[in-house]
Amino acid sequence: MLNVLLFAKDVVKALFADKEFNAKHRLGAVNSINWARILAQTVYYFLSFFHFQSQLPVGTSLEDVKIQYIVPTGNFGDILAGYYAKKMGLPVGKLAVATNSNDILARFWKSGRYEKVDSSGTGAEGVTAPVEGSSDGKQATDSSGVKETLSPAMDILVSSNFERLLWYLAYPNASGTTEDEKRRSACETLDQWMSNMKSTGRVQVPVAVLETAREDFIAERISDAQVSSYSDRKKSLLKKSRHLRRSNYTLKKSNT
Repeated sequence: MLNVLLFAKDVVKALFADKEFNAKHRLGAVNSINWARILAQTVYYFLSFFHFQSQLPVGTSLEDVKIQYIVPTGNFGDILAGYYAKKMGLPVGKLAVATNSNDILARFWKSGRYEKVDSSGTGAEGVTAPVEGSSDGKQATDSSGVKETLSPAMDILVSSNFERLLWYLAYPNASGTTEDEKRRSACETLDQWMSNMKSTGRVQVPVAVLETAREDFIAERISDAQVSSYSDRKKSLLKKSRHLRRSNYTLKKSNT
């Protein structure tokens, strides 16, 4: 199933890149590749911020409060919307990229290497835990390198919307004296990066680009074992909470 989904995504991107085919058939998409969807998602950040602001004690200055959004991500669309919201003036801290064992994004923010297979030789921290129906993490990995996890919506390696962020990372370090020249240079750099990604499965960005990325983002990954552990603790707390509510109800009833 993972191979089918990845193949379908690649086909959709190829069709949109075919200008002649696109113009003839007037293609449209409502998935996270669509810019309109990302634009709409920026509203969530502003809405949640204003809601949070309304709950603050009277007299609290926003300078004393720093909100941080932690966003589970696969195709990088939702958190990219947060990046745009921040650039539009939303006063928030660094956006936290949360990934599962398909941790290509977490590895990028640690090393500046955007690569399908970890070349560090150390492997990701926390071995991929077995998913249901598999005996170990390796058996849950398809031929593309994508690991099957308990969070399938995040089981993505090359994120379509990460390309958009890469352009903004390339632009401050682009060559040229005019804005048009810098934009053209950033486009050429991005094209080279993505060509390398397609041919070799790996891109190493300059240190200056990585530092630019770290100005607005941090990133971390968790394994299935950590997800399961958290889920078990949450279930236990909910069970205790329900028990306390029932006990309080019984006590109140007996007092009346």
